[in-house]
Amino acid sequence: MYQKHFGLDAQPFSIAPDPAFLFLSDAHNEALAHLMYGFSHGGFVLITGEVGTGKTTLLRNLLNRTPPELDVAFILNPRLTVRELLETVCDELGVQYGNAPLQSVKQYIDVLNKHLLKTHISGRSTVIIIDEAQNLSPAVLEQIRLLTNLETNDKKLLRIILLGQPELGDMLNRTELRQLAQRITARYHLTPLSKEDVQTYVNHRLTTAGGNPNIFTRGALNALYRLSKGTPRLINIIADRALLGAYVEGKYQVSAAMVRNGAREVFGQKPRHPQSRYYLGAGLMICLIALAMSWAYLTRNQIPLLTQSNTDQPAVERATAEPRSQPQGGVTAPATVPATSEPTPGEGNQNADSVDPIDPPAVQNTASRSESPSRPPGRTFEIQRAAYRAVFAAWSADYNPDNKQIPCDFAPQVGLQCLSRNGSWSEINSINSPVILELWDSQESPYYAALLGYDGELYRLRLGERDVSVSPRDLRDAWFGTYVLIWQTPPGYSGSLRQGDNHPTVAWLRERLEELDYAAPASSADAYFDDSLAAAVTAFQNSEGLLADGIVGPLTWIRLSDRLELPAPTLRS
Repeated sequence: MYQKHFGLDAQPFSIAPDPAFLFLSDAHNEALAHLMYGFSHGGFVLITGEVGTGKTTLLRNLLNRTPPELDVAFILNPRLTVRELLETVCDELGVQYGNAPLQSVKQYIDVLNKHLLKTHISGRSTVIIIDEAQNLSPAVLEQIRLLTNLETNDKKLLRIILLGQPELGDMLNRTELRQLAQRITARYHLTPLSKEDVQTYVNHRLTTAGGNPNIFTRGALNALYRLSKGTPRLINIIADRALLGAYVEGKYQVSAAMVRNGAREVFGQKPRHPQSRYYLGAGLMICLIALAMSWAYLTRNQIPLLTQSNTDQPAVERATAEPRSQPQGGVTAPATVPATSEPTPGEGNQNADSVDPIDPPAVQNTASRSESPSRPPGRTFEIQRAAYRAVFAAWSADYNPDNKQIPCDFAPQVGLQCLSRNGSWSEINSINSPVILELWDSQESPYYAALLGYDGELYRLRLGERDVSVSPRDLRDAWFGTYVLIWQTPPGYSGSLRQGDNHPTVAWLRERLEELDYAAPASSADAYFDDSLAAAVTAFQNSEGLLADGIVGPLTWIRLSDRLELPAPTLRS
């Protein structure tokens, strides 16, 4: 209703978990890192958070990053019996157990174990993700624990990720579930957004929707934070109502009063009487006058006011307060590893180009000039933003992490875009451009490095504030396929292009394809994406080994720029 009024291309505050509007605060980045840890390590990963803090949105983002060699059983409705749980797991993984339900739990376990052994031999892994896990009964939780007993001599066949509200953590503290609690290898409690995050969050969603990021005044943002307490779902609902209120009043900015009115509608409160502030002030004044009169009366009549000195009273010794211990089951943030520590080898790079893991040599070969890609000092988001800064610098763009701007929100300001991928070394070598790598060691969260060069023997990385040269073997043991590519957009870029679009970038695309001998007959409107241009795009995609769908997405833009030899940083000089 209000989109046209504010010049928006989409509804900015929908409560649907649209990946296009994904905003990752530092807390959400940490939670996502824990979830990714659950993809590559055995045992249990536990993520808790209050209602509306973004657990489901994180889960959608996680599923988009699923490695191709990983099978996922995703359970949305955990109100199940033990047998129903096992049936659901089998159904999700495509395990055949006959037309009729099996007679015993053991039979389900047997067919599931047989399937897991078969997939393990073929080089695949399996993870079970259970959302709203606070609804699981203790009996079902115990059965889930027993599922992790399915293993070979050296590897667990199942990985489990549990997401739920805070009461899930309380449930796992029960004595009868202590065995399951002891198997949790990583846990994180997702907190609401901070005041600064709320401002960035609102601006991010408005910008993503194609609007002005300054629609909400500073007072409105402060009110939004206070009323929502930083909960993303409440922010969306209140902000949506506030925009509607501004539209009804014909205003182009949202004030604090509009946010408060929107919150009253959301929470079902009656509108405040316009004279309520007057009545409140008058009542407060009456109370102050009454107190003053009482004090004057007491003073005039010299009523004793407990003026005894301390020497007339028995001495009381005050015990020094002992610091409280941190409660068990609280937030467990991944520990920071000192710069001198060495990473523990992972399970190997599980992608299409993976080979059997090779233990790194006990003594580093100094002749190779290779350093182990050990985790640099600092917090995860600081290390990550240092990696982004190095890649932006390769593009001659000055990104300042101290401004706390999200790197991928900064990219469009300098004609760049971020593309998050799960791929292989052959893919990175084919792209031949600097990327941000997500690396893992023995800690519970990843760390990040900028891959800036390759001389045929060693990769050159920026790890925090230092440059290191790393052998392919050492890097392979720390990288599991996740990376972010920074790429340059064409003039006037506004997203992917497809047949039927009418945009100035279409004319640029048509001319560039003609330069590469993929001619599309010029039409009366070169900015229109017609049938002939779709055919030319498909032919180009076929020749490059891309998905030939006729849609010009990020990979097609990147490959097109590469073939045109447009100025860009490369890994190999």
